[in-house]
Amino acid sequence: MLIELKGIHKTYDNGQPLHVLKGIDLSIDKGEFVSIMGASGSGKSTLLNILGILDNYDEGEYHIDGKLIKNLSEKEAAHYRNQMIGFVFQSFNLINFKTAIENVELPLFYQGVNRKERHDLAMHYLERFGLADWASHYPNEMSGGQKQRVAIARALITQPRILLADEPTGALDSKTSVEVMDLLTQLNREEKVTIIVVTHESGVANCTDKIIHIKDGIIGETTLNTEHHASVFGSNTIMK
Repeated sequence: MLIELKGIHKTYDNGQPLHVLKGIDLSIDKGEFVSIMGASGSGKSTLLNILGILDNYDEGEYHIDGKLIKNLSEKEAAHYRNQMIGFVFQSFNLINFKTAIENVELPLFYQGVNRKERHDLAMHYLERFGLADWASHYPNEMSGGQKQRVAIARALITQPRILLADEPTGALDSKTSVEVMDLLTQLNREEKVTIIVVTHESGVANCTDKIIHIKDGIIGETTLNTEHHASVFGSNTIMK
């Protein structure tokens, strides 16, 4: 099992305790394409931060590929994030004063990869995602869909085993959302990247193989999506 959470609890105490996660049990295997679906305040973003080693948990156990992720130093946490996990965010999180290719190269810079090698690899990913002509453009010169593809290229350049996508279509129109979900589906199918998408949109969730519903910090039902299609946007049906 690639990802395993047992009895995960998380409470924030900003003057008044807020028990956000209340005993999360979750297993995700290598190569799965999973969505975590819930309304605002359900705990899904907190869960994603724990999965991404961006936040600690109070109780329970979290294992990645058999390794217990708990009480890591910031250096250890950064190492695991850099080696194992790629991130895609709703707001793209691109650096505005860097070009597309410089944004994609960035994770390799932190890994100490030499300039030519990281430039060549970044160009490879941009070409693959149809962005070769935009390599020297800045984020403010690109559309939302182009920015998200740059962000996905940046997330994949270190060849992570897990891709975490936090509301990846939240800032996109429905047509571009379909294109982005098609791209994630292709990456999952062809390269067996384990992908976890956090969303509140049924159309996005229906593009994945498994939908995990979270409500009030507790995981409810899990829906297996045996025949999903990336063209389900526009449908307001939430699978039960």
